[in-house]
Amino acid sequence: MELESILRSIYPDKNQIGCLSGVVSDLGHILQNGSKLLKIKKVIPAGSLGRNTILKGHLEVDCVYILEHNDYSFSHNYEEVINTLRKKLPKKVQYQPKKHSIHFNLERPIGIISVDLLPAFEINSEKQMREVRNKNAHYGSTTLIQDKYFANVKKKYPRFTDLVRLLKLWRNSHHIPLTSYMLELIVANSVKDTSQGEEFSFYLEVCFSTIQSFIDGRKIKPVFWDNSKLEINYSKNNLWILDPSYLSENIAEKITEKDKGLIKSEASKGITNIQNEKFDFLMNKST
Repeated sequence: MELESILRSIYPDKNQIGCLSGVVSDLGHILQNGSKLLKIKKVIPAGSLGRNTILKGHLEVDCVYILEHNDYSFSHNYEEVINTLRKKLPKKVQYQPKKHSIHFNLERPIGIISVDLLPAFEINSEKQMREVRNKNAHYGSTTLIQDKYFANVKKKYPRFTDLVRLLKLWRNSHHIPLTSYMLELIVANSVKDTSQGEEFSFYLEVCFSTIQSFIDGRKIKPVFWDNSKLEINYSKNNLWILDPSYLSENIAEKITEKDKGLIKSEASKGITNIQNEKFDFLMNKST
């Protein structure tokens, strides 16, 4: 199967995007207008919907609601957020408050939408993040910094999102223990190291080579970014993927030795398949 045909088969349709975006819009309207106690600037999509790397049929939405004041403890507004939602959403919706978010499901014509609603402050630098009184605030606020980061990457290579989608497809079909965010950061590094004007398939091959070299110890650092204050913490598994929205955090620390072997083996197979123009491996687990 041709690479572009595979890509078209995993693109979300307008109905899916419209429905998921509608959930974000509806929640924004409810939270900004349904309570006199909540002081919310805006509600924005995060995750794969916000970065336009979502796959066809993926019915999950991460929403971040931005609070007006950095000294406002969002952990104390969960009850008011839930009460506000209950006034407007169906009574059967069940809300599950977590440490960093409120989770619930919504029924829509396309299916059951899984929603995670995350509070955040409008923080645009790591310095602000360190200074904020609520130290957990960075969890949602990183979305704003990530938006800026990936906007820079897309300027370098507009098909960044296509590469991420294909790697997600491969990850899902081969059960690769890498999160979507890890893959996005790996692709960003691959884009930086690839000369402009190359074929799309070559960019994909570089992505798999980057995954392989990452397992061998290459540090995945933020690209097109100010790394002057970068601090790399020791990692027991010798793997590093550094978060551009929180430069002291290594998100690859939990990858196990067993995981490393699987990732490297499948990445190596991927390189061979791409070189032989056999792209079906992205969808099918090799035997």
